[in-house]
Amino acid sequence: MTTINGTFRKLTAPALGLDAQGLLYVLIASGLIAAVLVFPVFASRFEVRLGTELMFLALWAMSLNLILGNLGMISFGHAAYFGLGAYTVALIMQKTDIPFAAAFIAAPFVAGIGAMVVGFFCIRLRHPIYFALLTLAFAQLLFTIAFQWYGFTGGDNGVVGFGRDVPESLRLDPTNLYYFTAGIVIISMLALWVIARSPFGLMLKAIRENPERAEAIGIPVQRMRWTAFVIAGFFAGISGALFATFQRAVFPDAMHWLKSGEVLIMVLLGGMGWFLGPVVGAATFFILRHEISGHTEYWQLFLGILLLAAVLFFREGVAGALVSIARWGRGRVQVLRNRRRGDSTAAPAAKEDDA
Repeated sequence: MTTINGTFRKLTAPALGLDAQGLLYVLIASGLIAAVLVFPVFASRFEVRLGTELMFLALWAMSLNLILGNLGMISFGHAAYFGLGAYTVALIMQKTDIPFAAAFIAAPFVAGIGAMVVGFFCIRLRHPIYFALLTLAFAQLLFTIAFQWYGFTGGDNGVVGFGRDVPESLRLDPTNLYYFTAGIVIISMLALWVIARSPFGLMLKAIRENPERAEAIGIPVQRMRWTAFVIAGFFAGISGALFATFQRAVFPDAMHWLKSGEVLIMVLLGGMGWFLGPVVGAATFFILRHEISGHTEYWQLFLGILLLAAVLFFREGVAGALVSIARWGRGRVQVLRNRRRGDSTAAPAAKEDDA
């Protein structure tokens, strides 16, 4: 079996341009995609809606991980671009006759432009604390505009009533909305995967490890950071557009700093060093919020304990802990195999000595 597995890796990994770890990611991702596609067949109507919500939250967390995991840049204002995507869909459909498809496509570009403007000022600050605080300041500025501009955004009343312009196939059938969300999220994740493994993604990791050395070898550090910041805002805008389609109502709290804290917790819980870590973190956060909150109002206490444990003991998050357990188990199996081989080779030698 070991020989077969080794041969399979040697044949498939080079053909796909993947190493062993990349091939493992492909297999895991394929299993997750298959599970996502068959989930509505066995789930109830309510569970399908929960699955829809979980998917766009996972995409939102993965968009933040592009700059947090690959660059080490902590943003306290990532909810701003999620909110820009949601408000773009809501306001275009409420105030114009533009169809849903055009409004949905416009959302990530508006969010990306917002990230471009904010990033132009924030990227200039090389110190991570100052950068994080400036992203928080810009996010709260956008939140205040959405909260107080009653004539355009509806203020704290939010944007409602645009749901009737969402296509009936998505509005009335949760399964159709689920598959629509799944398709958008899967395509977006594949795009993020390509970006992370491209020369651009490798340059981001080089900047994270040593920005001075990366700049010395000719990598335009500031331009790379700015580009990554814009791309992260773009994909956050896609998640926001999915949220607006799902919720059919958008309120200013979608842009609040508490939402930025939530998505940051998702990434830290799942493991920012792993591509699928934010997905695991989003699922963990989602389960805690929906399952434990049904039994106690102090569900955030359990979230805090889990986050504290992740920071102190599991630096690579839940995904990293699962991988470590799998590696330990594989090591134990290998040890047992070696012992058995040693016993089987030692037995004939013992018989020869007796003879």
